Amino acid sequence: MKTVLALVIGVIIGVAIWWLGASPLWATALAVPPTAFAVLVTRLPRATDIVWSAEPAPPGSISSAHASTLASRLTEAAENPRRYQERFRARLARLGIEASEMPDPKELAERLRRVE
Repeated sequence: MKTVLALVIGVIIGVAIWWLGASPLWATALAVPPTAFAVLVTRLPRATDIVWSAEPAPPGSISSAHASTLASRLTEAAENPRRYQERFRARLARLGIEASEMPDPKELAERLRRVE
């Protein structure tokens, strides 16, 4: 609807220029730029338009999933000390965490369950 209004305004400008004494060719040539600008303005989104978006995810949903996964893996590792030594200690060492300062796997798993 706005585009049609911009085109109608362009035709009115062309007719007004023609009534002022210009030839129809010049009236059309002079009316095209303001009409094109008006059509362009009607096609652009406004800076003040509201952009609706969904609510953000509830805090902690992803961290609780990671904590529960890690807690179950630590429980398994507590049952199998070799697995804890090979997997978790090596990964903690790559992160720069001294594994000897960490609590035992059962205690760590219990702490992570409380995070959930």
